[in-house]
Amino acid sequence: MKYLAVRAKAYNSSDFNEVMDGVIYGVAAGLGFATLENIFYVMGFGTIATALIRAFMSVPSHAAYGGIMGFYLGTAKTFRSTSKQHERRLILTGLAIAIILHGFYDTIAFTLEGLLGLAGLFVMTAISWIILLHLIKKALSLSQIRWSITSPYSLAHQTYPNRFCTQCGSQREPGSRFCVNCGIAFDQTN
Repeated sequence: MKYLAVRAKAYNSSDFNEVMDGVIYGVAAGLGFATLENIFYVMGFGTIATALIRAFMSVPSHAAYGGIMGFYLGTAKTFRSTSKQHERRLILTGLAIAIILHGFYDTIAFTLEGLLGLAGLFVMTAISWIILLHLIKKALSLSQIRWSITSPYSLAHQTYPNRFCTQCGSQREPGSRFCVNCGIAFDQTN
């Protein structure tokens, strides 16, 4: 369903022109799906425990599955005009990874109970997010817009004497006005 939502509503758009766009649309589709699914589960089982577990495990998991699928969908779109076979292969790869991760999650949810079940769900959620975060970094590194000379993030017309945050020491992202690690605002001198 997440794939169909992104494919039907976003894939053919001219605004879908980066791999990261696929991740964003996929996460959005995953969150929409999780919202509807959770409404049905909570209405069906009607417990606060069900709502809480699903809020902290199911929702982030669906967002991750959608984002993973979206990464491959975004990558596939870059091959749309040059290789239909490669485009299809990437789409199927993304779907397969998302389906397998979701299958493991559901297997744990329906077979294990108590703390063991919760631990299993937590591990699957963490694995899915580790994969998604890796793919997000890759998508950002592939971004033509982010690193182009005409990009608002370009360092071509701005000087930044410090490449690292003076507060926490983490590396500064090109064009950033705030530290992604500690949140301190950079002034023009740092």
